[in-house]
Amino acid sequence: MINLNFNIYNPWSSQWTILWNRSRFIGKNKAVEFNGYRTHHIFNVDLQFKPVGDHGGVRIMLGLLGHNVELHFYDIRHWNYLTNTWEVYD
Repeated sequence: MINLNFNIYNPWSSQWTILWNRSRFIGKNKAVEFNGYRTHHIFNVDLQFKPVGDHGGVRIMLGLLGHNVELHFYDIRHWNYLTNTWEVYD
């Protein structure tokens, strides 16, 4: 996993509210989410790349003055350690 993060936040606030969420399947095992948040971040850049494993994919979050947006492309499958196979849970 590669995770790059830089943020400046308000230490006297703990606000974290979901403003909106949009999600769609874009294939048999892939999904995309587009989210908006009200947070305590003054400035936020968060980039994550996880090529393998549960929910592997790319996540980008950008924020300015307490408003963050997130774009997340990911695999919906989970690894079952008992059967050594990928599974999709409902």
